[in-house]
Amino acid sequence: MKAATLNTTNERDPLRVMSRAAARLRVNNLPDAVLKTARQRVLDTIGCLVAGYDAEMSAPIRSYVLAQGGKLEATLLPGGEKTTAALAGLAHATYIFGLELSDAAPRGTVHPGCEIVSIALAAAERAGLGGAAILPAVVAGYETEIRFGRALHPQAFYKGWSTIGLLGAIGPAVTAAHLLGADETRMTNTIGTVMSLLPASTGRVSQGGSVKWLVGGHACTTGLFAAEMAARGAEGNPDALKIWLPVIAEENHPERLTDGITEDGAYTQWELLSGVVTKYYGTVGPFASPLEALFQLIAQHRIRGEDVDEVHVDCPRRTAIFNKPHPESDHTARASLPYCIAVALHTGDAGQLLGPAYKPDRLRDPAVWALAERVRITQNDRYEAQYPARSLARVTVKLRNGEAHSLEVDRSEIKRYLTPSDADIEAKFRLIATPVLGQKKTDAVVSLVWRLETLPDLGDLLRALQP
Repeated sequence: MKAATLNTTNERDPLRVMSRAAARLRVNNLPDAVLKTARQRVLDTIGCLVAGYDAEMSAPIRSYVLAQGGKLEATLLPGGEKTTAALAGLAHATYIFGLELSDAAPRGTVHPGCEIVSIALAAAERAGLGGAAILPAVVAGYETEIRFGRALHPQAFYKGWSTIGLLGAIGPAVTAAHLLGADETRMTNTIGTVMSLLPASTGRVSQGGSVKWLVGGHACTTGLFAAEMAARGAEGNPDALKIWLPVIAEENHPERLTDGITEDGAYTQWELLSGVVTKYYGTVGPFASPLEALFQLIAQHRIRGEDVDEVHVDCPRRTAIFNKPHPESDHTARASLPYCIAVALHTGDAGQLLGPAYKPDRLRDPAVWALAERVRITQNDRYEAQYPARSLARVTVKLRNGEAHSLEVDRSEIKRYLTPSDADIEAKFRLIATPVLGQKKTDAVVSLVWRLETLPDLGDLLRALQP
């Protein structure tokens, strides 16, 4: 399909319209539903941050940050040391990204919260700002980054780009610019600048070795850099969209950049409300449907791993490509559907897929390896054509006694994924945070985030996040 033509001389210049919309957001002009969802995104991402305190690349990135010195602007968790806002964002987004546990926006194949919330906390602490400044800045970042992802969906992903490296700096750039007080012009320069600094990586690079963890941190810091330079007078490339989109993917959809935004910069459609998925397993996002189906079958039919002869997973291409049965590391295990299916069958415990299943001593479990060999994955073109509006999978478990049990699941129909309640988000946070922070500090974090817009600064929240 031929790439769409983008006319940046038209009065409805997409870059200007998006910038106008992002810059005008304030806590008092956000709908209640958007405010509620923004708080949820902050708490959910903070939970992922806590989960990453002791993750694969956390100690190396902390060591790097602490060796840099520099101005003492922001808190480095979990120890509470002070560093620059850029380095705090780098470290925290690095902690989070490799976990595959932070939110996702399938319509744009992006993971916004990882970098957006990380830089929001760091930049707001540096400026002495409270929750009333953070929430609209976070919303602006989500709305802009997801629209960029939609403009390239799905061709950029299938071409081999790591969409977190490709697009992940856009959200934090907009969020940081908002916290720096950007008007429409400076916001336009921020986006035009950050696009000129991207992409950060290809998919093939980011999936090889533990460098993958660094992609989220790099994107986070690149976003802040773009916003800082725009604040100091740097002018973004006015033709960035026209040049950039076709280079990334020959088939692109620039009209999606301004979907649901009026000419004067009012949002009539919120990506934050329609396309952000909360993740309840530490795996790549498309695994949710087959895992939900499998855990339901295990519960309904009391299936044990030793009773299983074969498992067949019928799924979209977006899921089927993750088909290597014997991963050798944390990050490849989170992207192996046969391995995750095998863990679920062997343990029957969904909590294992939050993190314990990816530890080195678990990756060589012979029982899990044997089960992974029995997983068959088939790409279903009908399911693929409906993705991401629907995220379908059918799991069929054949038992040694000749019985077979099958179930089709659409993640989009499970409320806790696309329209979670505060209780859903809080339950996930408490499951992660209580063993790390203790009950008292976990309670404090929950209470503070649910009333975030009333907080004059982040001091109490950052102290509660230190074990």
